[in-house]
Amino acid sequence: MNTDPKLLFICHGNVGRSQMAEGFYNQMTDSNDASSAGIDPSTPALWKRLHPNVIQVMREERIDLSSKSAKYITEEMIKSADKVIVMCKKEDCPDFVFKHPSVTLWEIEDPFNLSIERLREIRDDIRTKVYGLMRVCY
Repeated sequence: MNTDPKLLFICHGNVGRSQMAEGFYNQMTDSNDASSAGIDPSTPALWKRLHPNVIQVMREERIDLSSKSAKYITEEMIKSADKVIVMCKKEDCPDFVFKHPSVTLWEIEDPFNLSIERLREIRDDIRTKVYGLMRVCY
């Protein structure tokens, strides 16, 4: 029986920050215990795949996100997670997100339309935060 915590990373569109966090967590734990989603319902229709720069900077970390797609947050996703990490503005999230008993807020800049250099800095910040989260969970 798997007792590892199920994590859900949430950001605005699910084409950047939350996907990077999911990738790092799953790589570091050699699992698929993390998932991600976005709060913008229009993003999955607009972005069939993640932002190309996100795919590139994660490949630099030996994490392939090229087959990932944007997902919109649902109440079921929240209910099935043991821990929820919000990486976008709290006030933009649906109310049901904060009904979960274990929500953590991470202040991480939205990388959309930023330079590849700045995106690498954000990626590195996410890696550090995920590593710290693992130290708490394990």
